[in-house]
Amino acid sequence: MVATLTALCYALLSVGLTYAPPVQFAALRAGTTGLTLLMLALLLRRPFPQTRGLWLRVALSGLSATTIGFAAMFGAAGLVAPGIATVVAGTQPIVAALLALAMFGQPFRAKQAAGMAIALAGIAAMTLQDIAASGSTASLGVVLVMLATLGIAFGNALTKRFASDVDPIAATALQLLVGAVPLALLVFLTKAWSPQILTPRFLALVAALGIGGTSVTFTMWIAALKDCPLNAANAFNFLAPVLGVAISVVFLGEGLTPLAIAGMALTLMGIALAVSRGKMG
Repeated sequence: MVATLTALCYALLSVGLTYAPPVQFAALRAGTTGLTLLMLALLLRRPFPQTRGLWLRVALSGLSATTIGFAAMFGAAGLVAPGIATVVAGTQPIVAALLALAMFGQPFRAKQAAGMAIALAGIAAMTLQDIAASGSTASLGVVLVMLATLGIAFGNALTKRFASDVDPIAATALQLLVGAVPLALLVFLTKAWSPQILTPRFLALVAALGIGGTSVTFTMWIAALKDCPLNAANAFNFLAPVLGVAISVVFLGEGLTPLAIAGMALTLMGIALAVSRGKMG
């Protein structure tokens, strides 16, 4: 479910950017969703972090995954096709796994390493041809997607450290609100507000991204990390590129080449190997 909702994000972003600048769109998505979840947490009397250390980790996760991740993600959406953006963002499991190794000493199992390598090869097959054909604008978009990926991966690694000690709804609300503050300040300083944000279609997009792409996704992710190893959970995020390409083909009219089809097959094979049980010699 997390992978499916993630795959929808770039397609919705590409539509919403015709109404609002990237940073404003990002600030609205994070702020409105964070406030909604905060009210829900208060209504349900969900517990908030109890120690200073937990508050610090939640805040750092919000600054990384929300401020950096959202700002770069929304900026990239205006420069690169949604299908390519989703595919490049699909490298997040690799980045997160390397961070988990560096931060927690959590090693790769042989099958995880092999599966991630195969999935990464599939992602490369899906996107390199389109990037080469799109020129410097797409290249800048890819750089921004990679920055967003790094921010989200680092935020996920931090989230794994506190996931078992917090309530998912309360923690998600705090992550989003802390991360929304720098975005809102940036919008204020650049005076990037657009009057089109009051149009019904844009408000519907913000609601869809806020509910499905943010609040539900973030909450489910924290809940999943309570019981699932980070590397195993991240392997399922390789599904997002495959789903993202499919969404772009069906709803946005992007082409699907034989190389992309082969890449999707490789990616699915890699996921199956990375999450399979048993030992590999």
